[in-house]
Amino acid sequence: MMKQKKKSEDPSPLGMRTCACGCKIEFQPTRSDQLHLNSKHYNYAYNHGPRKNKYARENSANKVIRKNDRILEKYFKAFKETKAILNFVIVKGDGFDEGMFTRIAGIKRDNVELRFHTLYKYCYRIFKQVDVFYIEIIEL
Repeated sequence: MMKQKKKSEDPSPLGMRTCACGCKIEFQPTRSDQLHLNSKHYNYAYNHGPRKNKYARENSANKVIRKNDRILEKYFKAFKETKAILNFVIVKGDGFDEGMFTRIAGIKRDNVELRFHTLYKYCYRIFKQVDVFYIEIIEL
């Protein structure tokens, strides 16, 4: 008659660990460098960790700049010319935020330097004529 070997409950010399993703599940690691229960928990920790918080403000600024760029593109393509000039109230009504841009560029036109706010594909300047604000859009 053969003796049956008794299975031990904890064959690993490594102690129990708590998953690093924040779920507080205890598990028996199979490797010394294992910090998460499985790949699902690792992916959750990676996608919801400090990396997301670090770039949250930057991402929201990029979203506004991209939205501004899409709005200017819509109006620029409607004019089918090298520049588009229209009432600023119309563009503002679409959700345009004039305070968000990437840089300010000086463009010389007839010995006068005009300051344009640039986005990714378009640049604009806001000017006033007879108590009405206008926006000039140029493609970069």
